[in-house]
Amino acid sequence: MSAIVHLLLAITLTLFLAFQVRSFCSVVRVRRARIAPRAPGRADLLWTCIPMMIVLFLAARSWFAVFDIERPAVASAVVNTQAADISAQPTK
Repeated sequence: MSAIVHLLLAITLTLFLAFQVRSFCSVVRVRRARIAPRAPGRADLLWTCIPMMIVLFLAARSWFAVFDIERPAVASAVVNTQAADISAQPTK
């Protein structure tokens, strides 16, 4: 993808995440007011946070693509065999 597409996607996902966090806070506030005797379960909170985590992951991935942040050589799937070939040759 081109950089402009990643930039537009990153901005859109970041704005969506900001609106989603505000909605999440208002939902939690309403649930506390409505369900006062029963404490909300951890499963409810988990299922509410899953969409936010997905959007956060996609937004971070898009921002990394925009700024062209590369993976370290240790995490790279490509092996540099040229350096190994040079060191394996006998010296004259």
